[in-house]
Amino acid sequence: MPEDEPGLLDTNIFLHAHTTDAHSQECQRFILALEIGRVRARLEPMVVHELSYALPRYLQQMTRADVAEYLEMILSWPGVEADKETLLDTIRRWGSTPGLAFVDAYLAALASRRRCSVYTMNLRELRSQGVDAPSPLPN
Repeated sequence: MPEDEPGLLDTNIFLHAHTTDAHSQECQRFILALEIGRVRARLEPMVVHELSYALPRYLQQMTRADVAEYLEMILSWPGVEADKETLLDTIRRWGSTPGLAFVDAYLAALASRRRCSVYTMNLRELRSQGVDAPSPLPN
């Protein structure tokens, strides 16, 4: 594996860092290294999605807005690589729109960036995000 290629982050790194188990200290040190840019790793959309629902289950005091703020903070770290523009747009849409599913927020962010339609039956949700959602579907 090339040394310049960053590894991939998994959800459990963040979850263990917020617990007191056998892995928590190691994960906390790793996260600090990401935060200061000493280590680089890639954060993929599926992991951000998983964090959006796993964090409030592990840290029950976290609100949707708290989770969104935490996810935005992670994306600001110099060691974290991602499609930051799309993920930040996704997180902001999801965090500020009660009832909007994370995947719909992601599709809206992608469609806005790519200037394309979203084919969905969630017309109200996607259209409220300023996205073209044709109905009926083309055939």
